[in-house]
Amino acid sequence: MTTTTAPDRLSDPSGRGWVDGYRIIFPQRQHAYTEEEIAAVVDVMRNAEGQTQGDYLEAFQDDFAAFIGGGHAFAVSNCTNALKLAGIFSRIGPGDEVIIPAYTYCATAIPFGDLGATIVWADIHPGTWTIDPADIVRKITPRTKAIVAVHLLGIPCDMKAIMAIAAEHGLKVIEDCAQSMDCTIDGQHVGTFGDFGCFSFHAAKTMTTLGEGGMFVVKDPEIARAVPGVRHNGLTSLPGPRERYWVPAMSNVDEFWTGQWPQNFCIGEPQCALGSVQLRSVRPNNEVLIEQDRKIRAALADVPEISFPEIIEGGRYVVHQYVLHFDGSAFGKNRNDLMDIVTSEYGVRCIVQYYPLYRFPLFTKLGAGEHDCPVLESWWDNSFSLPWWCGITDEEITIMTDAVRGAIEKLKAA
Repeated sequence: MTTTTAPDRLSDPSGRGWVDGYRIIFPQRQHAYTEEEIAAVVDVMRNAEGQTQGDYLEAFQDDFAAFIGGGHAFAVSNCTNALKLAGIFSRIGPGDEVIIPAYTYCATAIPFGDLGATIVWADIHPGTWTIDPADIVRKITPRTKAIVAVHLLGIPCDMKAIMAIAAEHGLKVIEDCAQSMDCTIDGQHVGTFGDFGCFSFHAAKTMTTLGEGGMFVVKDPEIARAVPGVRHNGLTSLPGPRERYWVPAMSNVDEFWTGQWPQNFCIGEPQCALGSVQLRSVRPNNEVLIEQDRKIRAALADVPEISFPEIIEGGRYVVHQYVLHFDGSAFGKNRNDLMDIVTSEYGVRCIVQYYPLYRFPLFTKLGAGEHDCPVLESWWDNSFSLPWWCGITDEEITIMTDAVRGAIEKLKAA
C-alpha cells in the first residue's frame, strides 16, 4: 500500500485513492479480494440460471443471520436503503422527529430527511465519540419517533443505556452498523439490540460485495414477513390455483405494508455469493486491525496531545477507520498545523472525515442546520484520520507514528 508514484487520475472525494507525492496514502479498499472470493463470483456468472433473487441471496441472508446471532436478515443494494427500510417500517414521516448523531456519514441521516422527518442532531459522548445517551434524553420531545444509534468507526454505542431510554419513551431504535461488522457488546453483535440493524458492504468496509451492498436486519417477525415485497417492487405470486399458469399474468403486485409504496432495493446473486465467502474472513481481518490499533496506541502512548476513543465496558472495537484527536492548545496550534507537517514533510496523507452534518450545505438548505452539540463543536475541528487498511506493516506504522510525533515536537518548538 506504500507508494511514491501513482496513476494520474482523480482520487475519491473521500480522500481515498492514489495521489502522487506521498509515502503512504489512504487506499480505497481495506484489503484485496482472495482467489476464493473471485472464484465465487465467477461461478455465479457462469452457472447461475438467474442473477438476482435466487439461492445465493437466501444463503447469504442465512449466513449473515448466523454470523450476527439473531434477527431476520435481508440483503439489499446498500446500507442507505437499509436505513430507508428502517424508516419505512418505523412509519416515520412528516411531523415526526428522529434523533441522529451529528457526527456520522451523511447516509445515516438522508433517508429520514427524505421520508419527511425532522432531524434532531444529537451530540457525541466526549470519551467514545459516539452518540451520547444523556444528550438523547435532552433532545426527546412528544414528536420523537426514533433514535438512530451509529456505531461509527467500529466503536460500539452504549446500547444498554439507549435501549432503556427507548423503552421508557416508546421509541424505535435503528442501529447504523455500516462500520461495525463483528462489533459486539458483552458478546452480542450490534444490530441485534434495536428494532432494526443496517449494515454496509461498501468497498471501504471490512467486507464488501463488489463495491456496494447492505443488509437489513429486523427483530419483529411480522415486519420480516413484509420486507421481501417492499424490497422488490411489491412482486408476489398470484394466490390460489389457476387453470392456466399465465392467466391473468405470471405474477402479482401487491401492498405489503399498509399505505406504503414498494421499492426496489435488490442486490445481485454474484454479490451475495461473494458476501457468503467474505463472512469467513471478517473476524480474522478484524483481529489484524485491532492489533494495528494496539501498536499505534503503544507508539503514541507518551504523546499527551494525541487521544484515542474510549470503548464502553464489554465492547469490542473493530477499528473501521483510524480517527485521532489533537490538542495543541497549550502551544497555540491546531489540527491543520499538525496535518500541514505530517502531509508535506513526512508524506503521510492523513485526511479529515465526517464533517458535522449540520454544517453541510445539503442539510442547511433542507432545514436541518439547527444544532446544539457543544461537545462535537469543541472536539471535531481538531480530529483527523491516519491512512487505514487491513495489513499495514510495522514499518508503515512506524512511519505514521513518527510523523505525528515529529510534527508535534516541531510545533512545540516553533
